[in-house]
Amino acid sequence: MIEENLNKVKWILVSGWVIFVYLSFLSLWRGKILWESVGETFFRIFLLLIFLLINIGLGKKILKWLKFKIEFFLESLLFSVGIGLAVFTFLLIGLGLAGLFNKWVAHLLLLGAFLFTYKEIEDVVSQIKIKFKGVVLSKISPLEIALFLILLIQIIFNLFGASVLPSGWDALSVHLAMPKEWGRLHRLVKVPYLRFGRGLPFNIGILYGMALLIKDAILAKLIHFSFGILTGIGIYALSRRYFSHRVGLLALVIFYTVPIISWQSTTAYVDLGFTFYAFLAVYALINWINSKREGWLFISAVMIGLSLGSKYTGFLWMGILGIGILINDLFFKKEKFIVLVKNFSLFTVLGGLIGSFWYLRSGQSIFRILYYILKGSMWKKAFAMTGTKAIIDLVGSSLTPYFSLPWNITMHSGRFADPGGIGLVFLAFLPLFILPRFRKNIMIRFVLLFSLLYLVLWGWCFPYKRGIIPVLPLLSIITSYAIVKILNFNGFFKGTICILLFLTFIFQIFYLAPEGLSKVYQRMLVFMGLTSQEEYIFRNESTSHVFKYINENLSPNSKIFIMNDPRTFYCNRPYIAILPASSGRSENILARFKRVGITNFLVNTSFKKRGIKGYTELLKEIGENHLRIIYQQYPFVVYTIVYDR
Repeated sequence: MIEENLNKVKWILVSGWVIFVYLSFLSLWRGKILWESVGETFFRIFLLLIFLLINIGLGKKILKWLKFKIEFFLESLLFSVGIGLAVFTFLLIGLGLAGLFNKWVAHLLLLGAFLFTYKEIEDVVSQIKIKFKGVVLSKISPLEIALFLILLIQIIFNLFGASVLPSGWDALSVHLAMPKEWGRLHRLVKVPYLRFGRGLPFNIGILYGMALLIKDAILAKLIHFSFGILTGIGIYALSRRYFSHRVGLLALVIFYTVPIISWQSTTAYVDLGFTFYAFLAVYALINWINSKREGWLFISAVMIGLSLGSKYTGFLWMGILGIGILINDLFFKKEKFIVLVKNFSLFTVLGGLIGSFWYLRSGQSIFRILYYILKGSMWKKAFAMTGTKAIIDLVGSSLTPYFSLPWNITMHSGRFADPGGIGLVFLAFLPLFILPRFRKNIMIRFVLLFSLLYLVLWGWCFPYKRGIIPVLPLLSIITSYAIVKILNFNGFFKGTICILLFLTFIFQIFYLAPEGLSKVYQRMLVFMGLTSQEEYIFRNESTSHVFKYINENLSPNSKIFIMNDPRTFYCNRPYIAILPASSGRSENILARFKRVGITNFLVNTSFKKRGIKGYTELLKEIGENHLRIIYQQYPFVVYTIVYDR
């Protein structure tokens, strides 16, 4: 009977989809609906699912070889994909070092990995079908249905955003621009002509490079989107294992509806990938502390190594987790000194080895990076434009700015960089942990202390909005735990809190949508094929117009100096973003341009004082007789350089 009902539901959904397609065609047949665009969108989602399944299969195969069994299904899924991503990342790095970072090899790698892990993938898919059937048949409370609907709405909104062409400074300047150049050159090499990105870790970026080779930048965005989903699943899995299903579901919704998480899910940045690896490192360490299985410590070290190779702040996570290992062995387990040294060394050495590749490649001193992170001055200067410096620099006379930072970053998030806020739930419920009754659970105390230590370091070293993202999964768990305890007090509290939570989530999804509901609507039209990708990006990314002109009108042999705008991803002509070095004291800029073959230069006139030299000074030194404007649309001007008169 149950099987028959499930089959009926399946066929109703399929029939509904077919009817929707035909009705759409009949009502929008005059070329307004772009079926090719819809097909491309779903093909990218298909590629993303294949990529994730391959990594799950790789991880499962490796864990099987190591004879390390994980009983809990979701836990097994998460750590399998984490281990698989570690292998896949270093396979891509190896191909890049060997000069094989090209489209053909990337396709062969994906195909070979799929065939290699086919048995594991088949097993995972069958298990997912069984688990899904169990969820459908289980009894779900009205509160859980409401949470599922809220989560579904947010996932759909984020998917719309992840399915359009990328924009944003960091993505177009570094995270996509550098992998694009590696793909063009077919190898991992230093790219001195890019303004930013030299010396940064690229564990996430190398995955974006694969996405660019396999398909395009939208697939790279979908990979980042998937990291947000995977982190949410991890939050649920950890909460369910150590607390309850309700704590897990609520924690998942709290995390995923945070506006800055919504914004990050629509970008090709690295923060959600870093957060996923860092969270799995904490998760594995908690399992190690509770189960005493050494394999969990090994997995935690691998995950912390991946986070270290994804973002500088991985050093802080490694340090905090290292302290956790020492405290656990010294004060709780009271291990022998040799055991303490062994555990600490395994974690730090293995994690350091896995995470060190990009730092060794760049030649930067790790101690110098650590010094600046802990000192904090580098980060304060880097984010001075956001208002962070204005808030924190007041500390010379008072500690008040540090204590008011949680209030400011929640209630005045516009003072800080990046779209999206932190949301209201954390500020409302985290103060409850001042009361002892909320801190009775040992696991909550551990997560609370870990989060507090990170927040203190965040406030001192790099108090910008994105810096708080990695600790949001843990804050979501302890906030959910506090809310569930309140719900168990009595019926009055339960009804009131549920209504407030529901209204808060709706408020965050719709009213606090990071870039506004109009942007969500634009992306929905692209997703459904009613607007083209080109129309969308022309409306939302200023560099797309000027680079379209350059790509279509300048000779393939031209070479452009992009003076003061680092967003170079859409440029398909050879370019440099760094002024050529002088070969002698008397050599002027025009001679330097000629020596390296510069034919044109591009300037963003809204940033006249940015770049190597001010725009006005550069024009004076080159001389107006050597310049001819060929494109001008605010704020961009493209010049052709005329060397001989």
